[in-house]
Amino acid sequence: MGQDLYRAEPKRIRFGTTIWTSAPVEAVERGTVIADGVNLARRLVNMAPDDIYPQSFSEECAAIAGRTGLDIEIWDESQLVRERCNAMLAVGRGSVRPPRLVILRYRGAGRTGHQSPATDEAPDLAFVGKGVTFDSGGLSLKPSEGMLTMKCDMSGAAAVLGAMATVAALRLPVNIVAGIGLVENMTGPAAYKLGDVITARNGTTIEVHNTDAEGRIVLADVLDVIRGFKPGRIVDLATLTGACVVALGQEVAGLFTNDQPCCDAVANAARAVGEPVWQLPMYSDYDEQIKSEVADIKNVGDGRWGGAITAAKFLERFVGGIPWTHVDIAGPAFSEKSRPWTDGGASGAMVRPLVELARGGE
Repeated sequence: MGQDLYRAEPKRIRFGTTIWTSAPVEAVERGTVIADGVNLARRLVNMAPDDIYPQSFSEECAAIAGRTGLDIEIWDESQLVRERCNAMLAVGRGSVRPPRLVILRYRGAGRTGHQSPATDEAPDLAFVGKGVTFDSGGLSLKPSEGMLTMKCDMSGAAAVLGAMATVAALRLPVNIVAGIGLVENMTGPAAYKLGDVITARNGTTIEVHNTDAEGRIVLADVLDVIRGFKPGRIVDLATLTGACVVALGQEVAGLFTNDQPCCDAVANAARAVGEPVWQLPMYSDYDEQIKSEVADIKNVGDGRWGGAITAAKFLERFVGGIPWTHVDIAGPAFSEKSRPWTDGGASGAMVRPLVELARGGE
């Protein structure tokens, strides 16, 4: 799904025939649907950033929604202004391609017979995805080596879309809402600056200390929008911090939570499908590190230590006390080189765990 996407002469050798022995037909069919969802996420992440950007990603979402029966809303720049999504708008100001916020809804709980699929009652689950379609670092510019693979900074958004498409295709008996925040973080003349103070949708003021810590600023507004649907649990996915890769390596996703049962459910779902995760602490002492002298909070912690945790502490401010788990997939979402068991590029990390989490009510 990665190495051949832009080659004139593909080098991958595809399977001609796959023969399953001693496997129930239902299991094979379900596995095929889940694989399609993973490959959807991988394809989107592997696309060049000039091909996948906020508008084109939102169009992919619309196409998937039309094919699977998902309900969809796409908020353009004007709608984001009306909805006071100033954090998303600030990050997107440096790009000629304006941001988009995509809201997807799947109503499947009626298939168990206890309610109508068209009900507007609160969803059981919410998925939120970081969709920075390209991250230059903004005015806190990344070096070329660090910027080269930054098409992968929308891996959380791609995983959420892949999971929602899979849940709909499997017709699972659960109600889910998903929010996908889509921006480009660029260095145009209107780019947001260090020292700016942004008022997020929920009224929290954010002092900008690093424009390359933009994902959490985007998610601040998306989490607040999704909080308004009053879901039972929120799970967000983001390639959020290099600090998480330093802590856990390239194969393991970090988990952060305000509710242990919620985190346990995510961890169990991930381990059930073979994706390694590890929980990191959320001690209240870390809250002190994101306090600002001029605003409510700042977008990075004090110094370089514990950066994955202070980023999660930032996000916690925007979930309104709803049980929530943040999954930092900066390590496992993308591999720069092929490995014996997989192509280089996008992995489709966390699609299968989200689907498994949704299946938990079966």
